[in-house]
This record gives sequence, C-alpha cells and structure tokens, in this order.
Amino acid sequence: MLKISAVMITFNAQANLRQVLSALGFASEIVVVDSGSTDRTVEICREFGARVFTRGWSGYGAQKNFAIQQASHPWILSIDADEVVSPELAREISALEENTPYAGFRIPRLNHYFGRPLYHGGQYPDLQLRLFSTGRGRYNHRPVHESVELEGPAGLLSGVILHYSYETISDYFEKFERYTSLEAERLLAAGEQPTALRLAQQMFLRPCWKFLWRYFFKLGFLDSTAGLLAALFNSFTMIVSYAKCWEKAGENPPGAKRPDRRPGAHHSGDNRSGQKPS
Repeated sequence: MLKISAVMITFNAQANLRQVLSALGFASEIVVVDSGSTDRTVEICREFGARVFTRGWSGYGAQKNFAIQQASHPWILSIDADEVVSPELAREISALEENTPYAGFRIPRLNHYFGRPLYHGGQYPDLQLRLFSTGRGRYNHRPVHESVELEGPAGLLSGVILHYSYETISDYFEKFERYTSLEAERLLAAGEQPTALRLAQQMFLRPCWKFLWRYFFKLGFLDSTAGLLAALFNSFTMIVSYAKCWEKAGENPPGAKRPDRRPGAHHSGDNRSGQKPS
C-alpha cells in the first residue's frame, strides 16, 4: 500500500470541504495551503487533522508546488477543494503496491455543472494526472488550467474524481471573471497578437466550431440543459478571454498616438469636431 500525502490549496472553500476531506481517509496525511480564507475553511481542515499552512497567493501552479513541498510521504494525491474522491477510486488507490512501475497515474474526472454530471460534450473522462511519486511530478506555471509535468511513465486508474465545478449560475460567473482574465494574460504571455483576422478567428469562428463540436458531435445534448449551458458557456469563455486579451494588448499598435477626443479639438475630416462622441 502506498504512503500518500493528499495535498490541496484553499481559499474560502467551505462549501464542499467536509465532503472532500471525509473522502480522503485512505491518505496518510492531508496537507492544506490556504491563502487567507475568511470563512470556516481553515477550521474545517483542522477538524479533519490536516496540516494547514497559510501562504499569500502566488498563482495556482506555484501554490500547489509549495503544498507538495510540505508533504511527508513518498506519494502525492493532488486534489482541489471542489473535488471528491469516489469510493471506487479510494479502494483502487489503497490497493496500489509500492513496487508499481509507474511514476504517476491519470484519473478520470466527472464534471458536474449545476447539479448534474456531464458524461458527454467532451467533458468525460477528462483525465487528470493527480497521483504521482514525490520528486517526479511538479505543476507547471500556466496562469490557469495548470497541470502536472511527470518524469516517468503514467498508469491509468478507473475510479473517478467527482468534480463539482459549478453549483449555480452565479457560481459560474463568479469564477468566470477570474478565469477569463487569467486566460487573457496567458495568451499575451504566449505572444498572441490580436489582429483583426485573429479576432474573427478567436471570437467567432473558433467559439462557433467549439459549440458545434461539444453539443452535437460530442453529444452534449444528451446531458440535457446542463449540457447545453456547458457548451454555450465554454464558447462564451473563449470569446471573453480573447476580448480581454485584445483590451490588454491595446487597440493601437505600440508607439501610436491616440487621437485627441477632447471637446473642441479639431480633427481633419471629422465633421463631429467639438461634439461628444455618441
């Protein structure tokens, strides 16, 4: 049986926390890195015997890597505060032997939108590399949707992580603002240049194709209204993320002067000179 440290990062995560922690009974320890919660998150973690560290926010990847560094055991199970290890997965992990030939394991994740599991629309099995040997796995530093980079072969488990992504529409849009801003930063850091052609591709053609792919080709319609909303919101996220990228990059090229739009200023060829733009 593997000696496992379950690690997670938290911030005002009390909503699902008891369910998350109670499913980790097979772990040898629970390590939590909290970034300043003002609800009962830290109190609940300590009720379950977790070792809790407080650390200012440094980004998803950096925060998770810090949590890994605090672990005492040779294997890491990285879990988010809205993810629950299913009983089947807990039994499967408990049965693993220390002489396994794998450096880590990918685990299917079953996403839930608005109280309903999504088995279609490209949402499942949503494989995640979350169980890995200490020293052989580390998170990258993507601003959003960070992932583990593994040194060595990865096995595959069949039990699932239950991911309660968004409980309500309000919950979705609360996270939406943060995630779209982070994705815009990632695009700019990767050298994205939002030209007119790229705007058409990334804000119209690609989101439309992605909706058709998720909802029709990947049978998202079989997940009822939740499947429709998931497909629509995914495309909307792409649109807003790229719009924010364009906004951050600036509409004018570097070094260009913005036209003087002060009332009374004269603009050649502009018959609205002196008028407030409508």
